Amino acid sequence: MYLQADASQLEWRTALELSGDEVGIREVLEKQDAHALNQKAFELPSRLIAKIYLFRTIFRGSGWAFANDPSFNHVSSDPKFWEQINEKFYSKYYGLNKQHFIWKDLVLEGKPIISPLGREWLIPYIDKIPWTLLTNYPVQGTGADIMLLARVIFRKRLKEKEWNKLVYLITSVHDSIIVDCPKYLINDVIKLFHESFAAIIPNIKTIWGYTWKVPLECECKIGFTMKDMTKVAFTL
Repeated sequence: MYLQADASQLEWRTALELSGDEVGIREVLEKQDAHALNQKAFELPSRLIAKIYLFRTIFRGSGWAFANDPSFNHVSSDPKFWEQINEKFYSKYYGLNKQHFIWKDLVLEGKPIISPLGREWLIPYIDKIPWTLLTNYPVQGTGADIMLLARVIFRKRLKEKEWNKLVYLITSVHDSIIVDCPKYLINDVIKLFHESFAAIIPNIKTIWGYTWKVPLECECKIGFTMKDMTKVAFTL
């Protein structure tokens, strides 16, 4: 049976960590439903639209891009409408907005953007500000480091289990780790995933000397095929 562990809101939580955005971090710490709050605040038609919008705006989508995107143009095909939404978004998450402009200035000065985990990105400036690249690389790159660490921690802890040879690491796709295991071990492996993700932040401190503030957690799904997976709750 397949068991999949997804890092919860990896891109958003990474963006909040890198920017230190107080509003977004507080929403995570207080377990608020940011998508529902944003739906109401930005006057969007559904929570789903607000959710998709948030994950696109991490990478500074323009009003024109939203107005011409099939996921959003049924709400409005007017770029000015989406620019107004963008203004509300960056007014609320002002720390993220500030960080975007700090990264922009580094790019214009020909300097690299440096992650607190040591990775660097030198993004070229040609004829216009590469907003998508300069907002994407730090978030995706740091997220990749998080998932690398998650895989190593999980694998090391799995090897300590007497049933480790019954659990097969199948693949890792973006923010997911997938294993194949017997049905009777599902709860044990889910527990191991949650424990492994809980160990990421202490390991970041040990390896890089950096105190990561935003919680890093996972959600698990099970199924007999990758197409048909069902979310399963678990409490340590």
